[in-house]
Amino acid sequence: MAEALTFDEAQRNQPWTVPYRSGITLAQRTGLVPHILGSHTALHAAKSVGKLAAVYEALDHTELDPTDEQVATIRAMAADLATAAIRLANLHGFSLADALEERVKEKNGVGIR
Repeated sequence: MAEALTFDEAQRNQPWTVPYRSGITLAQRTGLVPHILGSHTALHAAKSVGKLAAVYEALDHTELDPTDEQVATIRAMAADLATAAIRLANLHGFSLADALEERVKEKNGVGIR
């Protein structure tokens, strides 16, 4: 079995070579204008949250377990949200793993390591 991917590894190895769209300049893609890529990342995260909300809203009206298609959407959107968090961490120069650990301790009063 392969070793589990850590947030640190994902943050170091995330490929950001493909531009979001042709209108975003090289300076923006490389993070020299982080607020532009940050806002674009936040919009993608909101889109992912919307897709999750649609799945769970549909499930609220049934007593059935999620379908395989719904689980696939949940899985994909969870990964997209993690990618958005990694992108924001890279844009603003902080460790997502450290931020997660700090946030859990702040909100729950316990550490996760």
